[in-house]
Amino acid sequence: MKKRNTHLLAATLLAGATIAADGSAAAATADLALHRAVYDLSLADSTDDSAIGGAAGRMVYDVSGSACDGYTTNLRFVTQISDTEGNGRVTDVHTSTFEDGAGKRFRFATRTYVDGNLSEDTVGSADRSSGSVRVQLSKPEKKSFDLPAAVLFPTQHLAALLQAAEAGRHFVQIDLFDGSDKGDKPYATSAVIGAALTGPDALADGGAATKAGIDAVARWPVTLSYFDGKAAANGEETPVYELSFLLYENGITRRMKLDYGGFALEGRLVNLEIRPQEEASCGER
Repeated sequence: MKKRNTHLLAATLLAGATIAADGSAAAATADLALHRAVYDLSLADSTDDSAIGGAAGRMVYDVSGSACDGYTTNLRFVTQISDTEGNGRVTDVHTSTFEDGAGKRFRFATRTYVDGNLSEDTVGSADRSSGSVRVQLSKPEKKSFDLPAAVLFPTQHLAALLQAAEAGRHFVQIDLFDGSDKGDKPYATSAVIGAALTGPDALADGGAATKAGIDAVARWPVTLSYFDGKAAANGEETPVYELSFLLYENGITRRMKLDYGGFALEGRLVNLEIRPQEEASCGER
């Protein structure tokens, strides 16, 4: 079975900041809910070509910090996927990131285990200057390279999506660097944003949201497509990955669907713990 890459950090992290023309987070406009969310994963659908017979797993996402001091996120994503012949594989991804409140510094570390054996180990950082974004990798190999200044980090990326949603825009294109896929390339993303929703809903994972007391929080259905710049044989560029979810204005997400092309996973929110905001000082640094 082919290894599948994910961009879950970009889907679940929201800064709530205004994005300036140079890609920096200029001013806080919304609060990011500090929280721990647990999602049960199951097979949503698959094609005959994928030969995927079943899938199950769990994702645990935790965010802490503040808009002034920056946000730290920890993600664990475990899946057990089997083919139509009954052969299975367990993939266990551990990711930790830090992004400062100004959108100038981003650190990332990801370890991927396949059937208990370390498969990938990525460690790096990215720093924004006036003219570019400098990426430095220490693992899997030491190297550095520059990206255009317009590239956004995950927190900024979701903040821009929220800003577009609040403005009533339904389509937005943004270049993203999130440290995934060995940390060596950015992705072009296109987002389709639906109309705002409020109040409780009858969707399967609405119970956890109701229990956490966020029924009255506005949210938008979002479909986010990732492109790597490679065209298909017919010359058309197709997304390498698509992610759909409900995005709350406080940064919480639910009703996920992770579409890898040959198969898709459903992510159902089963537990949500919201913590008090941390004290922060926004003095000069």
